[in-house]
Amino acid sequence: MRRFLYIRCYDSFEFLATLKTLHFQLQKEKEAHGSGVYLLMIDSIGAFYWMDRASPSIPPGSNNRRSLSLQSVSDIAVQEIQKILVVHPMLVLTTKAASLPDKFTSREVIRSTGQLSIESNLDSRTIRSSTNAQLYREYMPSVWQSFVSHRILVRPSDDSKYQKKPIYLSEWLLPSLKLSDKFTINEDGAYIVS
Repeated sequence: MRRFLYIRCYDSFEFLATLKTLHFQLQKEKEAHGSGVYLLMIDSIGAFYWMDRASPSIPPGSNNRRSLSLQSVSDIAVQEIQKILVVHPMLVLTTKAASLPDKFTSREVIRSTGQLSIESNLDSRTIRSSTNAQLYREYMPSVWQSFVSHRILVRPSDDSKYQKKPIYLSEWLLPSLKLSDKFTINEDGAYIVS
């Protein structure tokens, strides 16, 4: 666990503060352990989205500061991650809840993951699986969407209700590869279901 650095943020300001100081933490860890960082994982990148969206813009504290709004918080976060990647090249993996039609319950947590990089803007798209079509609505600001190069939707499979262990379906959204895999997870790891 010595090689694992865990930082928990409770709001967008803590997240931004963490990103601003992450370069120094990574440099300190590299000097202490002699190896660099190869993976940055951000769990639930949209965790503060709804709170940020509901809160009014915070006016600047001085003349050289801009107001903090949902868009500016996202802009700053992307800029800080880009700065980190220049000095510490690594894979950035993020998860976030997907916004799908109301037919899904809160127990069916759906996450998408992706390596962050520059790509095109997606507002909404239709996901076509072998059984049905669903609307996937992107709610993150466009600056985040333009930063994502790969996107995979992971959701419970319809086959899960007939099995002892849940079966999940992963579908490539970006780039659109028309590939999907069914898998299950147990104590030994993840296994592809044929």
